[in-house]
Amino acid sequence: MKKTIFLLFAIISFSHSYSQQTTDLDALLRNLGKQDQEVRLNLNRVVQQGIADSILHYAEVMATTDQTNQLQVKQILKNGVPANLSAEAYKAIFLIVDHADVKYQKRYFTPLNKLSKQGLIKPYDIATLRDRILMHSNKKQIFGTQTIAKPIVITDNSSSPQLTSYVWAVKNPAKLEARRAEVGLSSIQEQIKAHASHGYQLIYDPTLSKRDILALTKSPNK
Repeated sequence: MKKTIFLLFAIISFSHSYSQQTTDLDALLRNLGKQDQEVRLNLNRVVQQGIADSILHYAEVMATTDQTNQLQVKQILKNGVPANLSAEAYKAIFLIVDHADVKYQKRYFTPLNKLSKQGLIKPYDIATLRDRILMHSNKKQIFGTQTIAKPIVITDNSSSPQLTSYVWAVKNPAKLEARRAEVGLSSIQEQIKAHASHGYQLIYDPTLSKRDILALTKSPNK
């Protein structure tokens, strides 16, 4: 009887400990996701305002934040993706992988794709990551989620600059909208309107090659 009670107590204690670890990990990931988004919102704000010093500052903060977040997520995922996390925590993992370099993205694409098939990551998120890997590998994307910004020149006397981006080259453009709809993405035209509402010009021209787009977005100093 005493052995049974002790075993039951041990099971309950382990269950409580595991639950607490999951809760702590979930909170950590949600906080990392919050940091990831906050620094990008701040950078986007100062880019729209054309504040050169602030742009440089937040770009550096973003790079540092991303590096720190990626190291933590790498440690978390070393034994596989944890189970029983919140949707927000899984979203944070996606964001941090999505904002990493292509080597890091490729390393974790398969486990994240598995999460997507389990309904733990949105189909449009894994589609975005797939496109990003393709673009960073100098290949055509599938869902049209990736864009390249035209460099802007900011001077002390300049007003808020016109921010222009080009949709990276797409495979089989004729079926692009159908593919986007399958994963829950809005149409390209709706994306263009959404960018315009935030002061950005988004250009989608399916006749442009990868080389054309790279030439159009080349830095004037190169």
